[in-house]
Amino acid sequence: MSDFSLSIFKLKGLSNVIAEADEIGIFLKGNLNPELTCPKCSKSHYHKKEKSHRFFLLPPVGDKQAKLQVTVQRQACVSCKHSWWPKAPFASGKQRMSKSFVSYALELLKFGSIKDVANHLQVGWDVIKGLHKRYLEKMYQEVDVSNVKYISIDEFAIAKNHKYMTIMVDIQTGRIIYAVEGRKKKEIKPILEDLKKKPLNFKQLQWI
Repeated sequence: MSDFSLSIFKLKGLSNVIAEADEIGIFLKGNLNPELTCPKCSKSHYHKKEKSHRFFLLPPVGDKQAKLQVTVQRQACVSCKHSWWPKAPFASGKQRMSKSFVSYALELLKFGSIKDVANHLQVGWDVIKGLHKRYLEKMYQEVDVSNVKYISIDEFAIAKNHKYMTIMVDIQTGRIIYAVEGRKKKEIKPILEDLKKKPLNFKQLQWI
């Protein structure tokens, strides 16, 4: 069961994995392997110190929620006296969820709403909203517009009291390349002027 668990949940860096299942869900336990070298001086001699437990969400299996408990042991370098907690290679940053859980949730968001995905994964709406927000920030922080030839502009309401968002989309790929709050000409024109300065394809872009 441990080899199967490591493979299906992509849990690299774990050892002594055991799994328990009941009518509610699946619960895995494992030990995080120590880092072989000091992250500060790269020496390989270290002491093992106190232990701690960390918990992670895993992708569900059918209708059963899956969770992981990891035992982590702090290490201390013999040479430089630096101490550290080993990093879990399967963890998604500092979030209490595995990379496989995050990938699964983002795939579901291609077909369902944030509420639907949250209900399916049995987590809070804010958890899935946070994942989606971080994904969008990463994807659209630096958008390559060098091959964009044609854009479309659309607007939609984001709140009551006449608050709007305007998006600019690459017509050929359907990808959003810019988003700005507002819909007036003075709010959108600076974006178009900025686009004209970047790729050659925008040199002939005119405001209409």
